[in-house]
Amino acid sequence: MAINPVLAQDSTSGDLFPCPQGGEAFVLKRDAIDFEVTLPRGGKLKGRGCFYLSSIRIVFVALERSSRADFKSFEIPLTALRQQKFEQPIFGANYLSGIAFPLDGDPNGLLAGGAKFSLTFNHGGCGTFLPLFFQLLAERQQPVSSPGVTQAAQDGRLDQVAFVDPSDPSTLYLSQPTATPNSQQQTQFQAFEQESGSAPPRQEGQQNCSIS
Repeated sequence: MAINPVLAQDSTSGDLFPCPQGGEAFVLKRDAIDFEVTLPRGGKLKGRGCFYLSSIRIVFVALERSSRADFKSFEIPLTALRQQKFEQPIFGANYLSGIAFPLDGDPNGLLAGGAKFSLTFNHGGCGTFLPLFFQLLAERQQPVSSPGVTQAAQDGRLDQVAFVDPSDPSTLYLSQPTATPNSQQQTQFQAFEQESGSAPPRQEGQQNCSIS
């Protein structure tokens, strides 16, 4: 789990997306998402935007209504996700909640102890997203599971394994996105107790990113 993982510009669409890591395969993108996370040391981060589901993580990218100028994205590794629940309230939108724990890249200990989060789906159903998400979770957390979805994403065969729900507006990746060279960007996040009036500086290329 990490605040503000490295983003890059999609070479086709021009949109910001999670900079691909080695061996990572993107599965789908979902728009119109409200995100909220409660940090272990206090404070909440909120935003509206989209999330990307890959073979190894979920990454939310804030596009508007960010609660802080230095909050741009949030990464949830599937191996570090616990107590995941999909809720369908009678009144209100469906949402996915859980607790995410840090793997590395948390030098200030902002995320130690786990952070409770929610992803709220403001439009459409989740019949395509949910089966893929839970299968990927099993592939990452249970080594005996065969990497069916991961392999299908790498081979460009997601349309053969995904259930296509007409009410689910998720975008499946039938080919893998690539990052525009030298487009990586990462925003430094300041701890709540260390906030100042000045905007935090941007830092480029702070973690591995595969460019092709």
